[in-house]
Amino acid sequence: MSSEAVYHIRAATSEDEPFLWEMLYQSLYVEEGAAPFPREVMRQPELARYVEGWGRAGDLGFVAVERGGGNLPVGAAWSRL
Repeated sequence: MSSEAVYHIRAATSEDEPFLWEMLYQSLYVEEGAAPFPREVMRQPELARYVEGWGRAGDLGFVAVERGGGNLPVGAAWSRL
């Protein structure tokens, strides 16, 4: 097993907004056996406020990106004032 990380962390930018929407959707709690929420739920103001227009003053976030040729985002953490 290699001790080298398979991902790196970088600052989130406005270009990450689509990925942050996906991470927010994935974070919604769904009881075991229940159907997932429809994606339209993300447009409700009480959820959309966490991501909509990402990159404004007061936004702070980080994205974990896999190393290698794909550079695919694999996780994120963010906050908004």
